[in-house]
Amino acid sequence: MTRFWLVAVTVISMLVTSSDLLAQRRPNAGQDIQKVIPMRERVQIMQHFWDWKKGNVLPAIMREQGVDMWIVRSDEQPEYRQTSYKEGPFYTSLLPANHEGMVLASQYEEGSRIPEFLLFFDTGVEIEYVQPRDYAHIGELVRARDPRTIAISETNNEPMLKVLGEYASRAVNSWVLGVRWLETMGPEQISVYRYVQGVANDLIAEGFSNKAIIPDVTTVEDLNWWFRHRMLDLHIEKENHPTIGIQRKPANIEKYAAEDSPEFFRNGGRSDNGMNPTIRRGDIVSLDSDIMLLGMVTDSHQHAYVLEEGETDVPEELKEALRIVNRMQDRFAAEFQYGRTGIEIERAAAQILREEGVIDSNLGFHPPPMFLRRFTINGLMFSRGTWVSGLGSGSGYKLHKVVSNEHTLNYNTLYAFEPHTRVAVAGWGERGVELGIGQIAVFTEDGLKYLDRAQPDDQWHIIR
Repeated sequence: MTRFWLVAVTVISMLVTSSDLLAQRRPNAGQDIQKVIPMRERVQIMQHFWDWKKGNVLPAIMREQGVDMWIVRSDEQPEYRQTSYKEGPFYTSLLPANHEGMVLASQYEEGSRIPEFLLFFDTGVEIEYVQPRDYAHIGELVRARDPRTIAISETNNEPMLKVLGEYASRAVNSWVLGVRWLETMGPEQISVYRYVQGVANDLIAEGFSNKAIIPDVTTVEDLNWWFRHRMLDLHIEKENHPTIGIQRKPANIEKYAAEDSPEFFRNGGRSDNGMNPTIRRGDIVSLDSDIMLLGMVTDSHQHAYVLEEGETDVPEELKEALRIVNRMQDRFAAEFQYGRTGIEIERAAAQILREEGVIDSNLGFHPPPMFLRRFTINGLMFSRGTWVSGLGSGSGYKLHKVVSNEHTLNYNTLYAFEPHTRVAVAGWGERGVELGIGQIAVFTEDGLKYLDRAQPDDQWHIIR
């Protein structure tokens, strides 16, 4: 277990650059998107992640939580964000892969039979894995191994407590153990997540350029679908359809009123979802989007400026606004301290001194969606969606069974880090300019670090 954490910290320290480097342009911009991993190889890589996590993370977190035996049921309630999937993420993420025709031969005796129970027992040397036949078999296994502590779900657990009998007094809620299993990343996963975030950043840089946007011609929906088609070209999946918004100066809202209804910008100069204005010179174009690659999902919020006629660069007041936003990002990141709950992080962030010019600023974060494997017997998809599990804020993100702001911050965990800051800028109205920079960050013993920092310092995407 000690070696696991040392390896993780060593690898992560290689990933994280100094603050000076973070202030520079992304040194490898445009390179990650040139080497998108082929579909076939992705399956093997994801299986490797799962094998490593099963062999290293599982024993580490069972011992951390003082659990000798963990029994997982297939019929546990869908403790999951997308409840319509009727899946429990603990069960689906722990079920051994069965990539018949893809990676491994079938592991199950009866063709399509998937076990109803998974049992893990810490022998002190290794984690023994058993697929109990039924509740009676569970009782036999428990009595034979005499565990001191048994982690089980508290949901619909009457049959389990009954079969445990005298051992029921040793049962504890498996919730924290399950969340720790899902949220804890291995060093290679973290390293590869940097690559996935890099692909996402490269894709956004392409879309936020004249490769995709012709000012006064391209509409918001045109750009939305450009991103979707580009993802198809790259064989990249997505979790959500991109969301594009425009911030427009009051003077330009009036200037283009005949072509783009002022109703598009009734939200303080920002276009709402479902609106389809044309992208004009002088606009700020904002994106909230993700990609899904190797079971990892990004969550990116970035911004581009469309140069006015005669401009050769972004106006200095907008550059300064982005500098302020990045400084606020770093101050929020510093409040991520080991052992704090999400509530405590939010409270500390609320006390941060706002710079002159900041209208308002708030911290939002949540674990990124992800999955380890998707396919089982004969390619049947048993996992239809991603899970989101771990520590989250209550700001702008719906908390649920396995995302809680009462959970504590642990090392080797990942976050969609998305503070939003509004800055007063001359000519942009009372609401100013909102610049939320969303990106994936990792929390280690070195603190919260961006995996592939987007738009550092004053670096706007520029459309000419």
